[in-house]
Amino acid sequence: MNPITIRIAHEEEPFAGSFVIEQAGRYHHGLTWDEMLGQVVSLTFASTADRIKRWGGPSGSLYPMKTVEEWCAEEEERKERRVRGHSLAGTEATMAADTEVETP
Repeated sequence: MNPITIRIAHEEEPFAGSFVIEQAGRYHHGLTWDEMLGQVVSLTFASTADRIKRWGGPSGSLYPMKTVEEWCAEEEERKERRVRGHSLAGTEATMAADTEVETP
């Protein structure tokens, strides 16, 4: 098993003051105390990994362990979805305004 590092995120990192779990070049950040403990258990006890996979957890851990590149790609995807969501919401509002019918 690869060593696990537990640390607190620095002020210049996302989720400053939260726990960060690192293992084999992958990490998960923004964890609270109980989430961090659960993640460590899920990474260290093989018996829990099978249960977590059955619950739908990624690769047998409670929270996804990703590389910096994977986290950046996910953040970009979230930004794109937000932009699409805002532009769609604006389009729907415009369409609704265009189709309003005055009542006598």
